[in-house]
Amino acid sequence: MVQSLRGLRRKVSRATALRAASLTFVILIAILVRVMPINWGFFLSEFDPYFHYDVTNYIVTHGYQSWYSWHVDESWFPFGRDIWLTSFPGLPFSAAALHFFLRAMGLQVSVLDTCIVFPVMMGVLGSVLAYFLGKDVGGKEAGLFSALFLALNSAYIGRTHLGFFDDETIGVFGMLLAFICFLRSLQPEKPWKVVLSYATLAGLSMGYIAASWGASRYPISLIGVFAVVMLIVKRYSRRLLLSYSVVMGICMLVSVQVPKLGYPFLTEFSNLAALGVFLLMCIIEVSNTFTTARSKAIFVSGMVAAMAAGTLFLWHYGYISLPVAKFISVLNPFERVGMPLVESVQEHRPSTWSTFYYEFGLLVFLAPLGMYFATQRPTNANLFMITYALTTLYFSASMVRLAIIMAPAFCILGALSTVEILKPFVDIAMVKVIFPRRRMRSAPRVGKEFSLSFMFTLFILLMFSLNRAIISAEVPATIASASLPVRQSYSDWPETLAWMRNSLPDNAVVFSWWDYGYWITVMGQRVSLADNGTINGTQISVIGRAFLSNETAALTMMKPYNVSYVLVFTTMYPAMRSSQPLLYGDEVKWRWMAKIGGMNDTALEDTSVVQYLAYYVWGTSWYSSYPFAIPKSYTVLSKLMLYGMLGDQAAQYGGSKPEHFGLAFSSSNKMVFVYKVTY
Repeated sequence: MVQSLRGLRRKVSRATALRAASLTFVILIAILVRVMPINWGFFLSEFDPYFHYDVTNYIVTHGYQSWYSWHVDESWFPFGRDIWLTSFPGLPFSAAALHFFLRAMGLQVSVLDTCIVFPVMMGVLGSVLAYFLGKDVGGKEAGLFSALFLALNSAYIGRTHLGFFDDETIGVFGMLLAFICFLRSLQPEKPWKVVLSYATLAGLSMGYIAASWGASRYPISLIGVFAVVMLIVKRYSRRLLLSYSVVMGICMLVSVQVPKLGYPFLTEFSNLAALGVFLLMCIIEVSNTFTTARSKAIFVSGMVAAMAAGTLFLWHYGYISLPVAKFISVLNPFERVGMPLVESVQEHRPSTWSTFYYEFGLLVFLAPLGMYFATQRPTNANLFMITYALTTLYFSASMVRLAIIMAPAFCILGALSTVEILKPFVDIAMVKVIFPRRRMRSAPRVGKEFSLSFMFTLFILLMFSLNRAIISAEVPATIASASLPVRQSYSDWPETLAWMRNSLPDNAVVFSWWDYGYWITVMGQRVSLADNGTINGTQISVIGRAFLSNETAALTMMKPYNVSYVLVFTTMYPAMRSSQPLLYGDEVKWRWMAKIGGMNDTALEDTSVVQYLAYYVWGTSWYSSYPFAIPKSYTVLSKLMLYGMLGDQAAQYGGSKPEHFGLAFSSSNKMVFVYKVTY
């Protein structure tokens, strides 16, 4: 045993051991940062993760095959929802497999526990993959910095912290794995069998993304754009054609097996463009067989013209489709102006400079410098990273949510520039000669102390990223903080959902704004009319109009749905007793209710529609500073919010007691109210 350990010690160099220890340290940091929300409880966060947990739990209980025929009656009542046609299977299937594995290993964990921990595991694996991609781009040192930067990146932490059980956890992991395998398949020294193996693995990874994430359109398009870049810079090779065709072929084959995508996915413009790139490479490959430049030019020109004509023909007769509205609004942010349902989601807003700096810190400066260094060595991997970074920069600027897609690119390029900046200083610190002796005689000497000071200063600056990561990670789950961006626990939503689960009739239909639909259906275990899937904009519009109507009109809209209870959520009460502008409930969401319901901006400023309330209240006295607008007191929404907060005193502040809605439940901090409907 001792002899074998000594032999292993001889085989493993000190540098290898140091890199392994460094990567282990990065993994520990990635884990510790992502589990910080546990300070406020062991919860799923946000809204969509509750839906994914519900699907995972159903699969664990009824088996994988049950997903393909599952129809839910409790959401989008009375029509219900076909889960298999309106959601992706990748995330719940993966979490269910992990749960079965953990149980087989003897760990008595629940499905909920598995789903809460799953994002942390995927975030750590993503950081490890960043090491391998960074190593392929700039060496082992760049790989370590890439892993560290991604482990501490705020945008990535925000989607992989404890409880954030959503599609992005798989999406980024799958992208990094696909990119690593695709780029390695293009390396000229690799045998053809290895090329085919890497391309196959990359295609399967791309298929995994397509089965898990609506944003799979981006990595598919990115590889297509990269292939075009390779053609432009005259780096086309048969390896590129083979790898590209295998990757895209497997990806599309898997995609059409996903019920939500199916064969129409192949007719989307972005995917047909990827097919067009494949045909273009085939044309170039055939043209290489021509002996004269003239015949080659005629052939290529004719085939390109035929492709263009075929594209116009397919477009004219409707065989080419565009992606859904949300993806169109990413390409053209101005389209969002006419899509209030898309625009109402906070994470769909455009990014600002402050957002970029908060999410990326020093990488905002290091990544562009990394692009410069990458252009100095235009390898396949470097050209790919430049293409990756530039395209994601546009998309993340268009929609703040997509900063997570940009995170790996900026982290890896930032790592590349960090290594390049540190190289001469490391050489000086190690007393290496980096200048010819003749030049050293006439050049001023740079001491070891200066090099160590510079590296220490850069290290301190990079540690600000750790501080920013802790700040972004150390937040409670949304349900634990009542959707407020504060480091404070509010038990209102868990109280409400527990009361609904235990006190309401099993067939109770709960009417609320769509934001809370998943919570009501999954945790409250009661019927909802709309949820965060937003699959029926017309029904959401009805909800908005009913909330902003008088009681008589609202009841006529609620009765066809057999609504028995109405839920409203407002943060006015804690805001009025706080120095912070904590207005995040229906008192501000009502504007989106109005817009989605058909009202325009001009009507929203009409004093016949809105009334202004003071911002703070102390005891029973309202202060006149910082007024804000809510709907007129005759609307159902205002009546239910004001009466829930103030009871009979609501009349003193423009409110009144509802006639057809009786207060059935009020949360402890007067933020969530449930009313029983009397027709």
